[in-house]
Amino acid sequence: MSSQAKRLATGAGWLYAYRWGERLLDLISIIVLARLLVPEDFGLVAIAVSVVAIIEGLSDFDVNKALIHSRSQDDELFDCAWTLSSLRGLLTALLMVIIALLVSEPRIAAVILTLAVSPMLKGLSNPKFVLFERRLVYSKLAWLSLGTKGVTFVVTLVLALLYRSYWALVIGSLSGALSSFVLTYALRPYRPRPTLARAPEIFAFSGWMSLTTLVTTLAMETDKLIVGRLLGVADAGLYFMTQKVGVMPTRELISPLQRLLFPSFSEMAGDRQRLRRVVVESMNVLASLSLPAGCGFALVANDLVPLALGQQWLPIVPLLVVLVPFLGLRGTLSMALPCVMALGQTRRLFHVSLIYALVHIPAFVAGTALFGLMGAIGSIVLAGFFYSYLNAWLLHRCLDISLAEILQQLRRPLLATAAMVLAVWSIGHWLPGAAVDGSGDGTGSWLALTTKVSVGVGVFGAILISLWRLEGRPAGIERRLLQMLPR
Repeated sequence: MSSQAKRLATGAGWLYAYRWGERLLDLISIIVLARLLVPEDFGLVAIAVSVVAIIEGLSDFDVNKALIHSRSQDDELFDCAWTLSSLRGLLTALLMVIIALLVSEPRIAAVILTLAVSPMLKGLSNPKFVLFERRLVYSKLAWLSLGTKGVTFVVTLVLALLYRSYWALVIGSLSGALSSFVLTYALRPYRPRPTLARAPEIFAFSGWMSLTTLVTTLAMETDKLIVGRLLGVADAGLYFMTQKVGVMPTRELISPLQRLLFPSFSEMAGDRQRLRRVVVESMNVLASLSLPAGCGFALVANDLVPLALGQQWLPIVPLLVVLVPFLGLRGTLSMALPCVMALGQTRRLFHVSLIYALVHIPAFVAGTALFGLMGAIGSIVLAGFFYSYLNAWLLHRCLDISLAEILQQLRRPLLATAAMVLAVWSIGHWLPGAAVDGSGDGTGSWLALTTKVSVGVGVFGAILISLWRLEGRPAGIERRLLQMLPR
């Protein structure tokens, strides 16, 4: 195994270790909070957080990706990045205060005012902490993330147990932002100085990325506002929980790899053929993780939701059954974003994001207005298929990767996932509790849940390895996993 492959393997190990640690805390938090708070509490916070996210997106200027792409070690560049981030944080906080004064709902206005501190803390964070990510040294990032998540977890649950109020979510989030700010300097001491000398260099990369983030935020963060406006705060809470739970199975498998791929692709950007080979192989790796995770979660949602969250959240089960398999399919081409960023073609990312926003927002409004929550989820799925096509187009334009090559890399994971779905669906009707098709008493069954998971994992793994051997052991996740095993 090459030195870079070893660094990637080590970085991936740290990434998955801390991400799964975070998600374990998230899962415990969701389970407890879902039983302490009501959907309206989640709806209020979701609407307020959406307003905050939109404001942050409108003023976004992600300097970290520019620093990773630059590869420069000059302190002046990092000082300039810190200055720009600090100014952006202050501007965002001022905009949040102004918006809060205009909001008619006093509870939402109070939440927005409280959260205005968060972007200032984020903007003042240590700019040199990004060097750990650039060098694929994720152990420090693990300490930062787990420390932040731990503080958020403890503060949120303690306040929720004491007061049973949505303010537990708000104060918990703010405490996490404060701890993150402190830890960036504690783990990597540095004293930044204000300067704008290298601003043109940072703007050259981050300018189009900022526009991309702006349109992406408008497309992705206005959904809770739309649901709250058209369907009410309680439905906004159900929609928020659907999104929160629905992204967990695929995000925690895909996001660490996406974060790892950008600095790795940036190192290969000068060798297009090598980059092309790695990107093509990464499709197979991502598909082998996201497809079974998404479809498998949908198969056990009828048991998992009542057991973990309680019966008051049963209305989100049919929404999850539609949403999560699509998220698994969308994850198969999620390497397109780090690939295009590594090549510096951020202008194309902006154009694709703009086109998707123009399709997604009208579809979401129409679907929600006509068909309620199921229409909202259905519109996400339909617009998402179009987004996957746009990602395939990006890969073709940037690295000349054809649709046939994409399908070739997806073939084994798709067939193995189909076999898994058929097997779990077949045994679901013979198990106690909620069956795969939604029949049952609505209470769920631990026996059914563990049986479905065990059968699904076994069938998927067996079929995937068998197909890999029949095809002559080509490059893919199977070979990568075997290389990581001790001789």
